[in-house]
Amino acid sequence: APTTSGRLARRSPEDIAKALDQVVALVKKNKNGLRAEAIRTSLGMASKEMPRVLKEGLAKKKLKSKGQKRATTYTAA
Repeated sequence: APTTSGRLARRSPEDIAKALDQVVALVKKNKNGLRAEAIRTSLGMASKEMPRVLKEGLAKKKLKSKGQKRATTYTAA
């Protein structure tokens, strides 16, 4: 039975890809890049779903990041 422990349902690779496309489109408009927090608020995403999408973006070389921890800025690769 599905639990309601606050865990996100497993997202399909398609969902993640779709979210990633939105993120890439968004950071492309901001040539100085955006922090994860700004990306999240502009797209209205849950804080728990960001890391997965951002990691995917970096892994697929669609995003670049610079900076540490909360100061990390993401730009379109």
